Amino acid sequence: DIGALESPYDGSGGSTELVVEYLEGWNIVGLPLYVEDASYGTLFSDAVDGTLYGYESSYYGSDVLDAGNGYWLVFTNDGSADISGEAITSLTISLSEGWNLIAGISSPVPVGSISDPGGIIVSGTIYGYSSSYYSAVAIEPGKGYWLNASADGDVTFDEGLARSRPVFEDMTAGANRLTINGQDLYFGIEIPADKMMSYSLPPKPPSGAFDVRFKGNTKIRGENSEIEVMSPYETITISYDVVLDAGEYMHWVLSTGSGEEHTLEGTGEITVPTEDTFTLERKAIIPISYALHQNYPNPFNPVTTLRYDLPDDNYVTLTIYDLNGREINQIINTSQPAGHHSVMWNSTDSFGKPVSAGIYLYQIKTADFVQTRKMVLLK
Repeated sequence: DIGALESPYDGSGGSTELVVEYLEGWNIVGLPLYVEDASYGTLFSDAVDGTLYGYESSYYGSDVLDAGNGYWLVFTNDGSADISGEAITSLTISLSEGWNLIAGISSPVPVGSISDPGGIIVSGTIYGYSSSYYSAVAIEPGKGYWLNASADGDVTFDEGLARSRPVFEDMTAGANRLTINGQDLYFGIEIPADKMMSYSLPPKPPSGAFDVRFKGNTKIRGENSEIEVMSPYETITISYDVVLDAGEYMHWVLSTGSGEEHTLEGTGEITVPTEDTFTLERKAIIPISYALHQNYPNPFNPVTTLRYDLPDDNYVTLTIYDLNGREINQIINTSQPAGHHSVMWNSTDSFGKPVSAGIYLYQIKTADFVQTRKMVLLK
């Protein structure tokens, strides 16, 4: 359990004042000073009654704030609270393995300066909340933060500590990005399994807050993934930055639960009705018409590639003829799905014997389409 190993304020020390700003709706707050009355109604007069929640494996209701603990709290509007008390200059917190909701001291502490002698803080997993989760760079007074621990142990916040933790190496720099109402998700790259914990997300906020994540409580996924959304809004805005191609004849598609599809290419922004889930997929680009393309290479010796497009599912034959119209080989004779297709011909006849140099015809036939082209075999 989270616990601050410090004495509460007894009113005998010097008084300090701090201003804690908050947004309308859900915030994560913490106790920034030792105070005589740590009830949330006294500290935050704009708070909604009955909305203070701490976390110990699950959310629990509370009336007072303890130093070192973070709490969810709802406010009726944007504003700030003036809090007076004794400064908290050093704080040691006992963490449990997994996610912990914590708060810091009376001055900002960079995340790299948290004393972590046991090395239990999972790199990259310190998050604040400002309408959506964000990766924190410092623990600010009066704010609460999520922190993921790989084991039980103690960490210390102290205003005099210099950097003591290694810099997090973020592997999302070259990934495609979705930003949904300000929260970033990444896709298109694979992260080593032993690094994935660094890209996990904290527990979902209480009902009524905004949250978005890939299924599995992570902010990065590969090519086919489900996106889970919590939103109090009727619509959400999704901006995208696609820097990694989906591949030849492929594209990235974001699908809504109602079946609407949005192709993601380059950069852009869409606004869509809020739904509980979206699906991000690599999908084949469906041609708009039938086509038989020129073989490549041409001339060739002894192998060439024949490409063709099908706008819908169809039964396809692809046949090689000589200039006298004699059938040399039938290399495709089957039903195929819509899409871009290719097949190689190795200059052999239907018996597997090499054919002589010369000009050959190749012809595609479907129920709705016939086309013939020439190619040149050199020896």
